[in-house]
Amino acid sequence: MSKSKTFCILPWIHFYANPDGNVLPCCIGNHHLPLGNVQQNKITDIWNSDQYKALRLKMLAGNDCKECTACYQSERDNVESFRQTVNRDYAEFLNFADETNSDGSLDAMKLKYLDIRWSNICNFKCRSCSSTYSSSWATEDNKQGQKKTVFIFAGGNNNDMLYEQLKPYISEVKEIYFAGGEPLLTDKHYDILKHLIDTNNTDIKIRYNTNLSSLSFKNISVIDLWQKFSNVHLNVSLDSWGDRAEYIRDGTEWKTLIENINTVKINCPRVHLGVVSVISAFNVYTLPEFTDYLLDNKLVKASSVSFYSIINPSFYSFDIFDNKTKISIIERLSGRNYNSHIKNQINNVIRQLESSKGNDDLRRQFKRTTDHYDSIRNKVFADTFPELKDFYENIF
Repeated sequence: MSKSKTFCILPWIHFYANPDGNVLPCCIGNHHLPLGNVQQNKITDIWNSDQYKALRLKMLAGNDCKECTACYQSERDNVESFRQTVNRDYAEFLNFADETNSDGSLDAMKLKYLDIRWSNICNFKCRSCSSTYSSSWATEDNKQGQKKTVFIFAGGNNNDMLYEQLKPYISEVKEIYFAGGEPLLTDKHYDILKHLIDTNNTDIKIRYNTNLSSLSFKNISVIDLWQKFSNVHLNVSLDSWGDRAEYIRDGTEWKTLIENINTVKINCPRVHLGVVSVISAFNVYTLPEFTDYLLDNKLVKASSVSFYSIINPSFYSFDIFDNKTKISIIERLSGRNYNSHIKNQINNVIRQLESSKGNDDLRRQFKRTTDHYDSIRNKVFADTFPELKDFYENIF
């Protein structure tokens, strides 16, 4: 079967669920258009829900899918999209699409890639996050008079039944992705690792996005568990350094983070250690300095650094910048000499800066939101990011 321009292998091999139970095509799927909810239906029923079947048929026909606009935007910006990445990485399973019935259904769930956000339990309040993915955010929101459920579990009151539904597929998957909440504070993360060890399935690819603030959970050492696996990819969510990192990802203790990175490097030399940075209005100006910090201090290898330009919340995106500021940032990013991998990462950011469109409403929303959380968290934007002080103070 010839694959269309909008085809993505994920609806044939992948299962993603949000902490609120909503099932999406993947982690960057449109959160307003769920394909089902694991709190309301069994995963096997969702797999052939009307929404899932329609999505598959649209992809096979080459039609755009409203659930997948993030990938289309990346492709318009000449940046490799998640769709393109997974089609390459999982090319051996492309023929699964040939098994699609005429109504878009599949007779079997042949899962190869699993991404369940088991809960919103997290000890951080990252600026770009929300209570959906952070219990600390929910606690803070409640102090401001909002009525938020502090702890959210994908499976409902707990994750036990959801785990039992997924457990039979774990031995067949090629990759499991753990992300937030904070996966290293999530009980089902440890249940899955122990299950994989018990079933001698320790060569599976395990990938993380973690704040790496803690290396133990209820007296369980994640270091001890990782030592039993051969293919662990640990991506630390880190957007800047020092007090800048502590501002953007509230909860960060810079000294502790560096200690934990070094602990992993010493005790788990087989773990692939990397840094994944969300590039936003907060850190894009000093991206060269942050890159230099990572490389000069040998925190990770240059090939293990990844930059992703923020999409949501849109008021933290590059669209908040006026043309003068945008040009200044592009000139700064263009003026550094790095190896091909880092250069490609920065060029992706430059392309997305170039395609951004200044938006006065987003700019004002950026300032209102930043001032609000600064007052709650006892922070001052201009003190932490003095290079943007003039831009910030001229927002009206």
